[in-house]
Amino acid sequence: MRNKIVLIVLIAVLTTGCAMLRDLADTQRPTIQYSNMSVQSINFNGATLQFNFDVNNPNPVGLTADRYTYEFFINDNSFLSGSQDQNLRISRESVSTLSVPVTLQFSEMFNTFSTLFRDDSFAYRINTEVQFDIPGLGVQRLPVNASGNLPIPKVPRFEFGGFDVKNLSMSGAEMEIRLNITNTNSFPISLTRANYQLEVNGRDWLDTSMSEPLRLAESDSSQLVIPISLNASQMGNVLLEMMRGSTNFEYRFRGSADVGAEIEGFNFSDNIPFDMSGTFRN
Repeated sequence: MRNKIVLIVLIAVLTTGCAMLRDLADTQRPTIQYSNMSVQSINFNGATLQFNFDVNNPNPVGLTADRYTYEFFINDNSFLSGSQDQNLRISRESVSTLSVPVTLQFSEMFNTFSTLFRDDSFAYRINTEVQFDIPGLGVQRLPVNASGNLPIPKVPRFEFGGFDVKNLSMSGAEMEIRLNITNTNSFPISLTRANYQLEVNGRDWLDTSMSEPLRLAESDSSQLVIPISLNASQMGNVLLEMMRGSTNFEYRFRGSADVGAEIEGFNFSDNIPFDMSGTFRN
């Protein structure tokens, strides 16, 4: 009886072993292909991209990806590279997604490729390699790549547009200040919560904020007209000079605005400061 049991166990082991050998002999390399790229976030400082790749395991047993490496190119020039030890488990006869994040700092890009200052976008390419250690096949490296284009958001250009005197008397003046804003991007932007401070000859003339949002279409310009009412004590000797027909004073016009862009991934506004000073003559 005991010999019969041993024989049955031995047959079972041999049968299982043969099945495992057949599985190993039939093991196939997994395949990988590019799925999509999503912009996780982008602003005037940089961007975080996520590249998704579909990994197909055709085998009747699960597999594990041990590691991936990548090299990121800008306009066909290598810019950065990285690697990640990642245990991506792929169930038998199924497809799983491998996500490769890439973070870009625009200042580093501009320092490396100075011509990007003049460009609205850049061409990218990512070369990725995923490593598997597969029983029966050993270490397998699967290359895959993806390419496309990405916009480079640029802050709007702020320029002081001067003063326009509407009413002048010994008690003070009614004036307008002009601020020119230019959108140099190939997509619309919007400005909200802008604030301004104006100093003339060291005196505070203005401290206010913009009440309405401003939207600029691609490659568009606009002029903000800011009214200002001043009394004689605020204006000091500038009032007397203006009454005599001479306008010559030092100004400093500064502030900031929340600027958003209408592109994928630009979910929040960046606070962009501006600071302009000089001598105004009229």
